[in-house]
Amino acid sequence: MKTIKSKVERALILVALVPVLVLAGYVYYSTTDALKSASVSNLERQVQLLSGSAFGVLKHVPGDLSYLRDSASMFQYGRALVIKDQNNLDVNGRALARDFLSLAKNRRIYNQLRFVAADGQELIRVEHNEEQGYSRVLQPDQLRNKSNSLYFREASKLEFGQTYVSPVDLNREDGELEDPIRPTIRFATPIFAVGNRLVGVLILNVDANAFLNQIKDASTPGGVQFALVDDHGYYLANSNAELEWGSTRDLNHGKSMPVDRPLLAREVLAVSGSAQVDLSDDLVAVTPLYADEQQQHVMGRLVAIAPKSVVLKLLDNFVIALGVFVVVAVVMAFVIAKTLSRSLTRPLIYLTQAADKLSKGEVETAITINSNDEIQRLAEAFERLRESVKILMKLG
Repeated sequence: MKTIKSKVERALILVALVPVLVLAGYVYYSTTDALKSASVSNLERQVQLLSGSAFGVLKHVPGDLSYLRDSASMFQYGRALVIKDQNNLDVNGRALARDFLSLAKNRRIYNQLRFVAADGQELIRVEHNEEQGYSRVLQPDQLRNKSNSLYFREASKLEFGQTYVSPVDLNREDGELEDPIRPTIRFATPIFAVGNRLVGVLILNVDANAFLNQIKDASTPGGVQFALVDDHGYYLANSNAELEWGSTRDLNHGKSMPVDRPLLAREVLAVSGSAQVDLSDDLVAVTPLYADEQQQHVMGRLVAIAPKSVVLKLLDNFVIALGVFVVVAVVMAFVIAKTLSRSLTRPLIYLTQAADKLSKGEVETAITINSNDEIQRLAEAFERLRESVKILMKLG
């Protein structure tokens, strides 16, 4: 048979624990959401800062292009091409090459600076290798015809002042990839002379590693990973170099985000602007990486991936503290329930024992309880009953 004491104990424990458990659950889930929200905001800031830093590499390129286009040496060189003045062509060609060399040495981001004639033949070409520390002007027999190059054809169609920006890809010479590979983005603008006559195209090849390495270096082992992918999900920058440049126009190994992480790729490639993605295991921030200040030329999508196991690592200590709190609450509820049930049921047990004695004719022991409540009044009634029984027993 269940005793009143056990019932009271269970009731008190439930009354104490239910609010504690509800509060603990609410705190846990609200804290988890707060951590996720803070982590997403932090991830967004990181990806925006990295985007700004990467763009910082390219921000001077349009100005450099305009400076060379409008320079006195370019004006004189274009004029000499039109009138076919070989003497001025040689003099101003050397002056233009010196301008190319100066810019290459000072900016340190250009692999090649070229003037390509209207027929696609390179006339001036300066090469710069930052790693090996040299800049040089190529000799006439080293110059190539670029009439079949997409960037030359597209730039030739533009009007004065317009700029063509190529996709980021691996540079090719004579149709073959350079070895070692050289990630490149090209800025080109048409050159006109003597009115509206197209005399050539000015092309600046930017070493894309100048900003791609920033993206790769931002990744941390076991932590936040950064990557740059093109519109098809091919990696242009990844901490794992084996995944990079998988498209047919580059290394053609087929590795890409849709192959490597299809669920992530579906979310990333579906957005055109900045976005946040909450996957089962990761938090993701995405933003376009632009090549120009007007945000007309997108180089790819910059992606930051934070494993939830890392993001919510702070939650581990909180869960431990919360668990300790719940255990302490359970112990305290049990102790308090025991204490209260004992204080509440002790008078009832006493009255039960007194009634049992009274039923057996033991009427000498007075029944007294000082509780100032209903139980005391019940005890007083029992005491009057005992006195009555005692009197009746004496009369009998």
